[in-house]
Amino acid sequence: MDLAVLLPVLEPLAIMAVLAMARAGGLLLALPHSSSAAVPRQVRAILVVALSLSLIGVATPPALPQLDVIALVLAVAGEVMIGLALGFVVHLALAGIRMAGELIGVEIGLSFSAVADPANPGASTATASLLGHLGMQLFFALGIDRALVGGLAHSMRSVPLGSGAIGGATVASLTEQSSNALAVALHLALPVLATGLAVKLALAVLARFVPKLQIFGLAFAITLTAGLLALQQALPGLGQAVAGHLWAAVSAFDRTVATIAAP
Repeated sequence: MDLAVLLPVLEPLAIMAVLAMARAGGLLLALPHSSSAAVPRQVRAILVVALSLSLIGVATPPALPQLDVIALVLAVAGEVMIGLALGFVVHLALAGIRMAGELIGVEIGLSFSAVADPANPGASTATASLLGHLGMQLFFALGIDRALVGGLAHSMRSVPLGSGAIGGATVASLTEQSSNALAVALHLALPVLATGLAVKLALAVLARFVPKLQIFGLAFAITLTAGLLALQQALPGLGQAVAGHLWAAVSAFDRTVATIAAP
């Protein structure tokens, strides 16, 4: 069969595949664990190609006014930006959970024992790693990953490949999610923070009225023990709060898609 006959049919599919890979690749690049050095590049490439090819069937055909190299490069750059914006929503949700762990670790005195975390640059406290892994386990156990794939498919239907753009509404939505991540971190860490504050106030009062006890020599051990006990009691509630926060991230993902789809 002459390839010249198939070229008009294969060319639009090839363009759709490239643009879909750009959007899916940008999304995966913004996720904290998929962009980690612990994940081999081959695995990331296979994941992007498989995800993109599986979504071509539901994607709206590209809306390119004129097919040339410059237009294609600009469209690919725009799709990468859209993918990064969508992935940043999920990144903020997981970052808020880890931030709560960092606050807890600093409050109970574990910041001095920061260890290397292969999934995140720099050092991380034990409580940050604990809550970070809890968030990732719930991310997959609750099917958040499948919901995000569905949201990505919806974005490819509602925002034709090559026609989306990041505007002021999208930036405002991402800014709101950033502030929400800070609020979620404080909300998750509040039980342990309140316990630590109460213990430190009690130690300060005790040291004031009974100075001969030299209570501050035992302050670290007392604060650490009380903080760990408070964290143990709060973990069941933390799991439920993290699950609700992750589902809220799915809704934020859909709202961000709507801002991109808006003219």
